[in-house]
Amino acid sequence: MLNFIRRVVLSQARQYRIGFNKHKKFLFILLLLLVSCQSDVMMTSHEETRVIIDSVNQTHEIAELDVLVVLDRSGSMINNETDVGEGISLFRTDIEGLTSQYRFGFITSDSSSLGYMGYYDDSASAIDLLLAPTILPRPAGEACFEASYVFMNSEEGLDFRRPEADFLVFLISDEDEQSAIEADIFYDWLQQEFANVRHDIVSITTIDESTCSLAYDIGYKYIDLATLYGKNAIDICEEDWDAWLADSSFLTRSINSISLSETPVASSIVVYVDRLMTYAWSYDEEANVVYLDFVPDFGALIEVGYEVLVE
Repeated sequence: MLNFIRRVVLSQARQYRIGFNKHKKFLFILLLLLVSCQSDVMMTSHEETRVIIDSVNQTHEIAELDVLVVLDRSGSMINNETDVGEGISLFRTDIEGLTSQYRFGFITSDSSSLGYMGYYDDSASAIDLLLAPTILPRPAGEACFEASYVFMNSEEGLDFRRPEADFLVFLISDEDEQSAIEADIFYDWLQQEFANVRHDIVSITTIDESTCSLAYDIGYKYIDLATLYGKNAIDICEEDWDAWLADSSFLTRSINSISLSETPVASSIVVYVDRLMTYAWSYDEEANVVYLDFVPDFGALIEVGYEVLVE
């Protein structure tokens, strides 16, 4: 009976601490019942605990997806062009598991001499996507923000973009963004431009920890933009560019794990998928992550409830 009541409390206290939500009266009554049933029921080794619920939503099914790849084609990028083509080809395979209604477009990062290849859909061959980055013109500009803005307002950009399609932008450069547009301004424009659809960005650039970086090469503005989207930039010097697939976007990443916000009492962990308890999971104490043994359906709500010690 006590375990049952405890699980009811966990299932009700989603993403906040008990005592600080609109159902606090209900939860308080349940907690009183717990205490009345056994005086130390909220104790682990005689230490006081509180309940935490962490949650995340599985990605929703995609009806249509437009992917714009904005590529720095300056001379220093010549060794990365094949990697870009191979990475996007692999990324396409993942997208095809979500929707067949996708488009890829490739543009250069120089708005004064804007090159465009596309669009490529499910009828395009693997070779088309592999070669697209290498046959773009090679202008000198290195301003992905500016190029994106100019392209989206051009005739070709309006033809590429479908108003109802979700939108994903890859920004790829081994140097910092060179236009006058700051990351927060570009972020605000993206929020307005894609207000009626889901959208996301992926910054692939030279980062501080990169083994091949020089101080003046770091893509600070791309890193700042990624931070505004709650993520990290991907290192352009990463040898395994499959990281694009694993860390690319909430639009295309299937979720089967959840990082916990606090350190749990491991024995107290309970896991729900769409409010149904599941036992098909494991907990990695070192990473503080709960891993599911399966991939939940599109749009599923994944919740992990647990107790933490009160300091």
